[in-house]
Amino acid sequence: MSTIIEDNNAVNTSDKLQARELPSAVNSSELIKQHLLITNGKTRTRFPPEPNGYLHIGHAKSMNMNFELAFDRLGVNKENRQTYFRYDDTNPEAESNEYIQSLREDVDWLGWKPFAVTFTSDYFD
Repeated sequence: MSTIIEDNNAVNTSDKLQARELPSAVNSSELIKQHLLITNGKTRTRFPPEPNGYLHIGHAKSMNMNFELAFDRLGVNKENRQTYFRYDDTNPEAESNEYIQSLREDVDWLGWKPFAVTFTSDYFD
């Protein structure tokens, strides 16, 4: 439980972080079964930087969220965690190999271990 001080009163922030449930966003038990068959119970996230510059502090925050914090918050066991490192190269002609290499080196240097490395452009027609 997290607490902040508002108007000299302690306020439980877990209520503020709780999202409302939308009926249209609730999966049926059949869809959940199908999902588990496909994923084998794995939980997947992705870190999708654009390879058009060097990493900055915002990328570091995103890596922490996608490689660890999201799983921790959901209570996912280490063996069921998969983070894809996806280069978001939606304009491949404008992307630079220098930045692609730099991003990969920085992810490695920071100690993150992607499940797989992919490129958005791999899925273009």
